[in-house]
Order: sequence, then structure tokens, then C-alpha cells
Amino acid sequence: MSSDAPPRIGWVGALLLRDGRVLLALRALHKALAPGRWDLPGGHVEPGETPEQALWRELAEETGVDAPADPAAAVAIAAEFAFDGVILRLYAVRDWVGEPQALGDEHQRLQWFEPAQAADLPDLSHPRLGELLRRLG
Repeated sequence: MSSDAPPRIGWVGALLLRDGRVLLALRALHKALAPGRWDLPGGHVEPGETPEQALWRELAEETGVDAPADPAAAVAIAAEFAFDGVILRLYAVRDWVGEPQALGDEHQRLQWFEPAQAADLPDLSHPRLGELLRRLG
């Protein structure tokens, strides 16, 4: 791989939006990355997956929601952040099938917040998440 190759999208995250609120996930205390902090559902893009496929797979695994009939129309890129040559792409998700619930061992719980309220949480996983949430409000 040449050094001037564009960074690949390695992680995806979801801003699930409903009735003017955003869903955040409280990370489990045993997790190495951001334990006990509010974060977005999401995760790694696996080899052979598109970022959108990874998004819907991660949402199913972590929250139990599935893609709607037209998954492409349900999402929009909300932000991208580069870390160590890899991109984290965040999607605004406005349509899905099912009711979100905390599944697996990634998160202790899920909670809906007003964007401004979420942006002011002292225990967000990353300062840039607060900036993004403020823009939603």
C-alpha cells in the first residue's frame, strides 16, 4: 500500500435519531476502549464489507434493530474522523426495523437524549462526539 493511498473506512457508528432525540449507548465497564462512557452503537468494518453493511450488522448485534426495506434511504453520512490512517464514519440513521435494546456485552444500557443534553454529558467517549451532538441540536 502506498503512503499516499486514501485512508480506509475502518469503523462505523450510528446516530439513531427519533422524535428530536439521539440514542447513546453506555459502554460496559469491562471494555478496553472508553469503559463506562457514553458512545454510539457501531464498530469495525470487516474485510469484504461496505461501511453501510458494517453499520447494519453492528446495529443488529448491539441494538437488535435491522435495516428497513430501503437501507440506503434511511442513512446519511453525518461525519468522518481520521485516526492513525483509518476513518471512523458516523451515519445519521432515521429509519430502522425494531426497537433498540442493549444486546451482547458491549453496552450496559441504551438511552435517548435531546442532542444538547447529550452533548453536555461529562462522560462522552470522545470530545468530538459532543461537537457533533451540538450540531444536531
